Amino acid sequence: MKNKVGIVGITGRMGTLLEELLRDSADFSLAGGISSKSTKADFEKVIGNSDVLIDFSSSFATMAALEVASRCGTPSVIGTTALSPEDFEKIKVYSQSIPIMYCTNFSLGIQLMATLLQKCAAVLPEFDFSIIDVHHKKKKDSPSGTALFLAEQVGKEAQIVGIRSGNVCGDHICDFCGDDEMLSISHRVFNRAAFAKGALKCASWLLNQKPALYSTKDYLDKKMHAWDQ
Repeated sequence: MKNKVGIVGITGRMGTLLEELLRDSADFSLAGGISSKSTKADFEKVIGNSDVLIDFSSSFATMAALEVASRCGTPSVIGTTALSPEDFEKIKVYSQSIPIMYCTNFSLGIQLMATLLQKCAAVLPEFDFSIIDVHHKKKKDSPSGTALFLAEQVGKEAQIVGIRSGNVCGDHICDFCGDDEMLSISHRVFNRAAFAKGALKCASWLLNQKPALYSTKDYLDKKMHAWDQ
């Protein structure tokens, strides 16, 4: 039997992609969607009928969905960016009742890039670190959640240059610059489907987890373990 997925932000870029992927999925079906026009009753119905929730929406919708999900026992995958510190505190509280995965970028390549940055930072502590963060011109937050996530991996101040142009899905160039040399690590997304497919993989994994707050690192630990061999 297919697991039913509820989509918060179903009329957005990511929500539309997720809905398309679910049509051809052998493992998931669409339970329903929530948009900016949805009522409180819609939240209750969609989330109550879902085995797992995937949320690419807004701060307001995410918090409203989690309140219902925590009561219904619905695991939730959250990709909403530009959340406030108060929002994160609420997420921590809700994660005591249901498994929640929060991530700003569900691309496998970005998660691997994060691991590479950690290793480079340990070897090149004296190098300056910078990020060029490129996204489509309609993206509201700058720097992006992905850029901030990558900066966290290095553990020191990063210079971040945000560029919002055209219909770029996401380009990130990370530079370690010393007095005599520079190391660059870059990642480019060709299609937003990479994010949607990653979110579905995480949703499948989250269905079997206990209540807690997870990241994609928890999901990818076994894959990343090869680096330590």
